[in-house]
Amino acid sequence: MLSHMPRFEVEISDPAPAIDARISPGGLSSAVRDVYWTGVAADDDAAREAAWCAWDEKYGPGKQPASAIVRIIALDE
Repeated sequence: MLSHMPRFEVEISDPAPAIDARISPGGLSSAVRDVYWTGVAADDDAAREAAWCAWDEKYGPGKQPASAIVRIIALDE
């Protein structure tokens, strides 16, 4: 019998927006860094780790925020 791996949705966001150095018509603009990951994982810890890997792919390794907001939702419940 095959075991069913649950599906998760994970959102990681940086509560402190990164300042974009480009000048917009209204002045400096800020950009909130975030990542959304959806997929199968053994548990919520594995889902969190997969989302951090997606963060590293998007923003580069070693650029994880010190006080990230991480939201994990089990989609199969």
